[in-house]
Amino acid sequence: MTQSPTKDRLDVWFDGSAICIVAVASNGDPLDMSESEAEEFLAKLQLCIAQAKAA
Repeated sequence: MTQSPTKDRLDVWFDGSAICIVAVASNGDPLDMSESEAEEFLAKLQLCIAQAKAA
């Protein structure tokens, strides 16, 4: 029986009381990002920070 490959997890969200971040590679290590991936993630994080400030 073969296992399906686990995907990398990279996400950030505001849940109404906290900013939540997950950045884990499929093998459990910290996730490595390219410059463009890091910039995209930063934009999403900044949106969550703005939502937290507005709450």
